[in-house]
Amino acid sequence: MKAAKVARGFALLAAVLALFVMFSYMLFPASRIDAVIAQVLLRQGLTLAPAVHKTLLPGLAWDNMLLSSEQGPLLSCDRLQVRALLLPLFVGRVVFSGGATIGKGSLDIRYALNGKDALNLAADGISLSDIPFFKSALGAKAAGSFWSRGTLKRSAKGLSGDLKLEIKQLEFSGVKLGAFPLPDVANLKSQGMIRALDGKARLESFTLEGDGIYMRLSGDLPTGANAAVLPLNLSLEIMPKPEFLEKQKLVFMLLAKFMTSPGVYAVPIRGNLLKPEIL
Repeated sequence: MKAAKVARGFALLAAVLALFVMFSYMLFPASRIDAVIAQVLLRQGLTLAPAVHKTLLPGLAWDNMLLSSEQGPLLSCDRLQVRALLLPLFVGRVVFSGGATIGKGSLDIRYALNGKDALNLAADGISLSDIPFFKSALGAKAAGSFWSRGTLKRSAKGLSGDLKLEIKQLEFSGVKLGAFPLPDVANLKSQGMIRALDGKARLESFTLEGDGIYMRLSGDLPTGANAAVLPLNLSLEIMPKPEFLEKQKLVFMLLAKFMTSPGVYAVPIRGNLLKPEIL
């Protein structure tokens, strides 16, 4: 009898909580949410279109979403959806689930505002050619299939964890960071990791290896709500073989000031995520 009363009480509490969430969701205008998002993005020189709309279950969605800066479009996806998960509320956790369809690829994120488990991320089959950032921000053509898996845990000092990255058959051409170009490359094997520790993030040796060239990108990454416009502190090591260097002699002549030893270039990348530059 006691167990049955506890079960009925829990069921009643769950029903009341679910009704409260549903009524709050129905009464809260989507236009107000849109205004808050627009204000946050505006501080970083970003815009998001079209306007958000509510979904059948408590959540928000954008169809044919486009994130842009003054340079042009940065990220587009067929559909972006974010929703609050109801079950975790019953144990006092606030968890949001997000999903995006980008061409034939997908991105899924689960983020909790409280509790030890903070973030789970999975990305599969995202083609770099479907991401307009490379053309708008770098003036470049890019191709390759992007994959990622990662988790973050929360502690009193901040978020910690890692995010594995891989790009299959990476290629890019026409990349220019500030006044300096990068060599055109194709069919690279690329993998690396972003490691977070106590709220700080670092790109741990993202390697790019192909016929005649080896590159390694590493350094500190900005975090937080204004990460897109905070300064970058990255280093790109470029180690071309003699035949590759000869084919792109002009590019390496322009990068000559960054040569640290014969056949090794250490290129500092500054600026920010929206406008990286070689200084």
